[in-house]
Amino acid sequence: MVGFWNDEGESTYTEYSYWNMAEVDLLKQVDPEARFWSLNRAFIPGMQRFGAAVWTGDIASDWKVFAKTPGELLSYGLSGMPYSTCDIGGYSGNPTPELLVRWMQAGAFFPMMRSHSEYSSTPHFPWLFGPDAEAAIRKALDLRYRLVPYYYSLAHNNCIMAAPLMRPLIMEFPKDEKAGALTDEWLMGDGLLAAPIFSEGGARGIYLPDDQWYLFGTNQVTQGAQMLHVTSKLDETPVYVRAGTLLPLGPVLQSTGEVSTAPLEMQIYPGKNGTFDFIEDDGKTLDYQKGIVRDTAFSWNDQTKTLSWKITGSYHGDNRFHDIKAVLLAPAGVLSKEASLDQDGSLVFN
Repeated sequence: MVGFWNDEGESTYTEYSYWNMAEVDLLKQVDPEARFWSLNRAFIPGMQRFGAAVWTGDIASDWKVFAKTPGELLSYGLSGMPYSTCDIGGYSGNPTPELLVRWMQAGAFFPMMRSHSEYSSTPHFPWLFGPDAEAAIRKALDLRYRLVPYYYSLAHNNCIMAAPLMRPLIMEFPKDEKAGALTDEWLMGDGLLAAPIFSEGGARGIYLPDDQWYLFGTNQVTQGAQMLHVTSKLDETPVYVRAGTLLPLGPVLQSTGEVSTAPLEMQIYPGKNGTFDFIEDDGKTLDYQKGIVRDTAFSWNDQTKTLSWKITGSYHGDNRFHDIKAVLLAPAGVLSKEASLDQDGSLVFN
């Protein structure tokens, strides 16, 4: 992947589009097989087909601006720009340690996660904001890396079906009037609900639509169609998972270029049948456009308590997952089983 950073091109409606067209042509001359990527301060619908992304510009470092940011990113996604982000911590001014932590935690559930600030601000290095903030930010960054396999599969689905990665609740619950007004909580995909903290002190209300919801990574179930009131510690982020969700997680890494031998962890949140298409490819070239991917179609049968998978595709690169650790987060108790992921298979939880 080759990246371009395009700034201050808002003089005409089409300028960013033409910039990206020129950069794509340049890259084809230099490295025809490389994936293109660019970060832009504005966009017009259609730019996403190049591999363009957008950020929200030079925002201030304060709680009000932070709280408005998810609504902007959700609007971008519904407008045809699935890859959006902001200057985490704000561009101008200095965030408090608490504000930077909460912004980083929210960023773990943005389509792109990046921090940036003006030269006169304190750099947003976690270790400059005290040991408690550093530990909380590390936890958020580790979670982001664990979610990469899930997000990557959502990105592939966006390429095929145009469904945004970051979705307003109303997109999955169209008849829920309460969900339609919310921008301070959202879904990644159709089953992972993030409700970060957007005010000092760690307290907030969380609306769960009408379904069964698990506290992320646990077997604690809450019935939806109600408002919860929670207070989260500095290193905690309220995250819930919809019943029937199959959530693939990778190991904690220091870079997406790092290759690990750890198994894919597939978290199963029971209560309904579920499916998930897990996508792997080389992550660098345009071979995916030729169909050189590995698609592992997972299926959960809630009645028989069976996780099964069927593999299609011709990708056999080194960065594939070769093993799976399936974790059933059942209310009666958490169970886990392991198997090879190099061929079709199934696991039954009795």
